[in-house]
Amino acid sequence: MPIFATSDVSASMRFYQDVLGFEFAWSGPEPLTFGAVSLGPVSIMFLEQPELARQVAGHQHWFNVDDPDALYAQHVERGAKILSPLEDKPWNFREYTVEDPSGYHLRFAGPLAGQAEPSRDFPKDVRIVRRLPSPAEFAAVAEKEFYRDGVPAGVLERSWSGVVALAGEGAIGVVRIMWDAPGWYSIWDVAVAPEWQGRRIGQRLMEEALDCVKEASPGAHVYLFTHKPGFYEKLGFGRERVSMRKA
Repeated sequence: MPIFATSDVSASMRFYQDVLGFEFAWSGPEPLTFGAVSLGPVSIMFLEQPELARQVAGHQHWFNVDDPDALYAQHVERGAKILSPLEDKPWNFREYTVEDPSGYHLRFAGPLAGQAEPSRDFPKDVRIVRRLPSPAEFAAVAEKEFYRDGVPAGVLERSWSGVVALAGEGAIGVVRIMWDAPGWYSIWDVAVAPEWQGRRIGQRLMEEALDCVKEASPGAHVYLFTHKPGFYEKLGFGRERVSMRKA
């Protein structure tokens, strides 16, 4: 998750939302000096650092996207500053470059023209199982994203329940559910292996986790903390100051 230096956090966030199609993720209190946006699994933070921002012109960031043609058309229509047009590149990607207001060069790249894209449908050979992941399963899927210094002792033992996505006998997705108080639960560590992302596995994990809570405690409140609120809003969560909640 890069942190972009900018002289105006509000203006940068508006550009990424209004022109590039990112979603609002979160922001600090006013006057705004820190905030973030997201697009699919990608998040970008912005930090008010005017002196550093004056030195970033030409600094490049590369985004791997599913449909570069559709995104390019959207960016052109919304008036993005295109530094290089969309074309098939010798390095086997279809790519174009946009410049943001601070001078960062954003390279959006995807499959070559005519190249078959992977299915975005939920895989038929993946099973969703309602149980806590084993320590090995949890470490394999969630450790790199949430616990880079290793999973702390007792994380799974303190969990109320969980959900696992299995491909064959191997775990490719995990969710932990915590019981916090009567009628109150929280969702933690929603993770899908990178090579399986974008195929609705995270959605199915969350749906199963919410059904699990609903069956155990109808009408319960479910909290979670995230930098990607757009995904959870589609599942019925409402955004709060530092968390999201679903009744």
